[in-house]
Amino acid sequence: MLVSEERFHDFSMRNGLKRIALKLGNVPEVRIAFIGGSVTDGGGSSDRERTSYRSLTCRYLERRFPETAFTFVNAAIGGTDSTYGAYRLEDHIPNLAEVDLLFIEFAVNDAGNRTDSIRAMEGIVRHAKRKNPHIDICFLYTANQSGSESFTENARLQENIYNHEEVAEYYQLPSVNIASAIYSKIVSGTLQWKDLSEDTVHPNDFGYALYAQFLEVFLEESLRAANEESEDQLGLPSPIDPFCYANGKQLSPLEAEGASGWQEIKGWTTEKTCNWTPPADIYMAEKPGSEWMFRFTGTAIGISMLGGMDTGDVEVSIDGEPFRHISLFDRYCPAFYRPKLVLFADQLERGTHTIKVRISRDRHEQSGGNAVHILKLLVNG
Repeated sequence: MLVSEERFHDFSMRNGLKRIALKLGNVPEVRIAFIGGSVTDGGGSSDRERTSYRSLTCRYLERRFPETAFTFVNAAIGGTDSTYGAYRLEDHIPNLAEVDLLFIEFAVNDAGNRTDSIRAMEGIVRHAKRKNPHIDICFLYTANQSGSESFTENARLQENIYNHEEVAEYYQLPSVNIASAIYSKIVSGTLQWKDLSEDTVHPNDFGYALYAQFLEVFLEESLRAANEESEDQLGLPSPIDPFCYANGKQLSPLEAEGASGWQEIKGWTTEKTCNWTPPADIYMAEKPGSEWMFRFTGTAIGISMLGGMDTGDVEVSIDGEPFRHISLFDRYCPAFYRPKLVLFADQLERGTHTIKVRISRDRHEQSGGNAVHILKLLVNG
């Protein structure tokens, strides 16, 4: 046991996992889902389906409860944050209403902005509990090298963890702070970052085994209790942020109207990719002035897309206001195509709105074109 020298205690139980604790061993089937970034997907491991913390946790549960038929759902996408998670939640976790336990891991992918993290993490929680009021939810906080260095200097965790903890505390959800345990071991000299990772974020097999054992200690503690029925508090409190993405959803870009210069491409492929595997169905245009319009009801509107070497910029007008220039090209685009999310507005008055999007003539100096490859329209209804 890698955690043998000291008992792992870097977790907050709060209301725990009482509902699934009652089910395990007592019902024939249990469904568990993981949503997060590349660490949850298993980036850096020798085998994502055997040596990642996610797969190791699944195997532990199967050993611990051999009479239970488990369904495990991997809804992790590398390089994506909790905002994208909030909008893709129901599409990427089939039968969300039947999920018994949801693990959420975005503490190394969020950018540190409190408003963004609160709206997204709270949105995921409220969306999941609306679909299944009896679902148990647990937040996971994983480590990165910059977080370790910051903790060594000032004993403070990455800002994302404090933002996520605000949501966990408000909804009384358990959280497992793997980052805190890792950083403390590094400060004490019992561990070095290079021991558990070959880069700045992704654990190697040893690191994933350590993560999984931390999570196993938490699960043993949280699943041990539950000998009697716990009272389900099925109602949700008022949201922390009224603009949280509790109604986030993905829509087909073909629902756009008045399109000029755009075309649907089935099975689009490219060679240099990261965090997705071709092919993909996209809605694409590459000529400046190509535009579309979309009517929607909600408080937020955006797109998910594949950003890459020829990504251009767009101009956006909402409800007839002057067009605003929005840059889509970022520091990762010169290297490969990867999924990314762009919100054009996230604090609109509740009601029906109209958005117009057109490709700009202006583009980043490093971009090789003006192309925009849209995967989905995103709406918070």
